[in-house]
Amino acid sequence: MTLTIRLIKTRREKRLSQQALADLIGVSRSALAQWETDMSRPSLDNLRKIAEILDVSFEWLATGRGNQYITVNDDEVSDDELDDEISRLLPRLNTRHKKALLDVIKVMH
Repeated sequence: MTLTIRLIKTRREKRLSQQALADLIGVSRSALAQWETDMSRPSLDNLRKIAEILDVSFEWLATGRGNQYITVNDDEVSDDELDDEISRLLPRLNTRHKKALLDVIKVMH
């Protein structure tokens, strides 16, 4: 499976449009479309952002090796700690990123 297919597959699994994912990464929709049609490749930094946003392993996304999903022990971080971190970071987002985050939350709800 190519990077292009892994990217499209995972974006669709997360029910994100190209525009929503592009907004979360901080790139244009056309840049994301080029990655998904194998016309260009994302930088390592953008690939890292994609893996974080889509909640997949960087190694799997970049190479196809290893597990697609990162397993996390829910007991490692408390709900209160997560709420505090979200509250701390939310004001730093610009309007476009806040809208993209809202789209993600709606999909997850």
